[in-house]
Amino acid sequence: MKFSLMLAVVLSLCLGAAGFAQDTPVPKTPIQDTNGPSHLGSEAPALAIDTDLETGDLLVAGFTLGAVYDSRGLYNTGVTPFYSSDTRFFFEPNVGFQRTFATGGWTLSYSPGVSISQHDTSNDQYAQDLAGDFHWKPNPYLLLHARTDYSITNNPFETVGNVDLLPGLGGAFGPNYDGVLPQTKRTSLVATGDATLRVADHSAVGLTGNFQKYNYDAVTTSAGTLIFPFINSEVISGSVFYSQQFSPTVDAGVQLAYTDIYSTGAQISRTQAPAPMLFVKWNPSTRWALTFYGGPEYARTRTVVPPVVFTHNWYPTFGGTLAWSGHRNAFDAQGMRRISNGGGLLDAVLDTNAGAGYRTRLAPKLLAELRANWSDEKGIGLSSGDWFRSLWLGGGPVVELNRSLTVRLDAGWVNQSENGLSATPGNHLLVQGSLDYRFHKRLGD
Repeated sequence: MKFSLMLAVVLSLCLGAAGFAQDTPVPKTPIQDTNGPSHLGSEAPALAIDTDLETGDLLVAGFTLGAVYDSRGLYNTGVTPFYSSDTRFFFEPNVGFQRTFATGGWTLSYSPGVSISQHDTSNDQYAQDLAGDFHWKPNPYLLLHARTDYSITNNPFETVGNVDLLPGLGGAFGPNYDGVLPQTKRTSLVATGDATLRVADHSAVGLTGNFQKYNYDAVTTSAGTLIFPFINSEVISGSVFYSQQFSPTVDAGVQLAYTDIYSTGAQISRTQAPAPMLFVKWNPSTRWALTFYGGPEYARTRTVVPPVVFTHNWYPTFGGTLAWSGHRNAFDAQGMRRISNGGGLLDAVLDTNAGAGYRTRLAPKLLAELRANWSDEKGIGLSSGDWFRSLWLGGGPVVELNRSLTVRLDAGWVNQSENGLSATPGNHLLVQGSLDYRFHKRLGD
């Protein structure tokens, strides 16, 4: 009964949106200035073709309506616990503003929502995404930038920072997205800031700061018995850097970074990791951008409550990004090795991951997207000896019914393996179908 009612509501809203959709341009996702080599901040390269990019003063409003199927989305208790499939229906209205002026600009995006389970009424949840971005150049020498993202979701396709008008979060100081956990509400807060000062015609110095907080609601039975105690975390990171421009297309420099991870919940520990690094950024053309960085990282971990356990070790940290944007195609790739929080499953980990994405316009109203991500996380503190590996392969078509209405299908196969953990659901299939309606208007028109 509940499934039939939700299906009727979904179909009714889809037909209603199609009937009232206006022939106005779809809001695009502009690439924002990250104020230095991409790895210095926490924003990821934008996977965007030429027709995706639109800047200026904008008002965006609309909604996303859809459903997510997970082949192992429910944990069933009993004598022999097991996973079963579940479908979640979601509705997310959204609104965004973007203003630019001669010396900078700001962006604000907000999307509340609701998520309803087909089989488990006790796991119905509210969701929301809030993001704000500000950049300002008060004089020809100084550039300031700040951004804050807040997210509550249990959708495995949704991540903090996935909002209209702003690039996603990523990089060496970005969030850890690798754990795909069913029946888990994830609450995330990410705040970043950076300043760059040009001290000579071809030289700049700067600093960055980053605060992240992640909370995971534990999976419980109907009787309230704790099944999976996840690990929450707070992460403080920052860096100072010097950058030198050697040619119109090449910048290089040195960076001293620091990461402090405090883990609570099933395990309580603190990890501190300073890392001196060298970096180089190469832009062979306006369509290509490449960044590479690397250096040693020294991680010290200790428990916060008795019995005190102390570990320390040196680890190589390195990474790189590649982004290419064309008229009909776009490609990005990134890889890194870093000390990170454990994504709810472990405390501090040595995180090695790589990913790539491809976006193409097959026809005037048809696009396709493909993405692959692999990660290998090894515990370095209390979780030493435990590990978690994940492989995500996915993608799907995007159909633009008109300039305001888009239908999207995403499918992903997740392969998960672990040692010493109990919360991972193993291999599972994820499928998401959604209808996106966007109205946008240029402010000042």
